[in-house]
Amino acid sequence: MSGLRRFWFPVQGHLGIGVTAESREAAEQLATETATRLNWPLDVASTIDDVDVRDLDEKHVIPNMGAVVWRGVWFPQLK
Repeated sequence: MSGLRRFWFPVQGHLGIGVTAESREAAEQLATETATRLNWPLDVASTIDDVDVRDLDEKHVIPNMGAVVWRGVWFPQLK
């Protein structure tokens, strides 16, 4: 995961958006694209940088997230 960081974007009324990217700016772009696609309100001011995924929701997020070691959105997983 060299050079990549994990970010968590809480979303009011939803669990949130998890992203792995090389910078906060890149993560915000990926999260914004996902939020737009889902029609979710995104407030990047509440972003958690370098999130420890063990701190995320154990019942919904952790069992349903994708790989956090590659660049991209790992929660929610969209097809």
